[in-house]
Amino acid sequence: MASGVGVSDDCVTAFNDLKLKHTMKYIIYKMNDKMTEINVLKKSEKEATYDEFLAQLPESECRYGVFDVEFTDPKTGGQRNKIVFYHWAPDVCKVREKMVYASSKDELKKRLVGVATEVQGSDKGDVELTVVVERVNRV
Repeated sequence: MASGVGVSDDCVTAFNDLKLKHTMKYIIYKMNDKMTEINVLKKSEKEATYDEFLAQLPESECRYGVFDVEFTDPKTGGQRNKIVFYHWAPDVCKVREKMVYASSKDELKKRLVGVATEVQGSDKGDVELTVVVERVNRV
């Protein structure tokens, strides 16, 4: 807890449901108004799309998210899944908000065991599915 921000138990419970039970496609996390704890903001349905996930990333506020990315393995041609962690920090966010989110990210990631890779984005181009799949293929 380097930044002093805690992680609610719901964050880990929801992540484990996504990872082990495959009951959802993505989770969006947000800090509470006092910036003291990270909480679950939204859990998706299993059939949710990547575009629906992107729609949950606001243009002027920071967020964390995880998405269960499905892709074709270029080596084998088979379908694969990897869980990707997102740190969303648009350029127009307040400096304090970006700093608190950046310094609290590792505490959340440490509790989410099973994340394959991380994507940091400040605009929608940073988190396009093709960019994410390319990154996942390198892992």
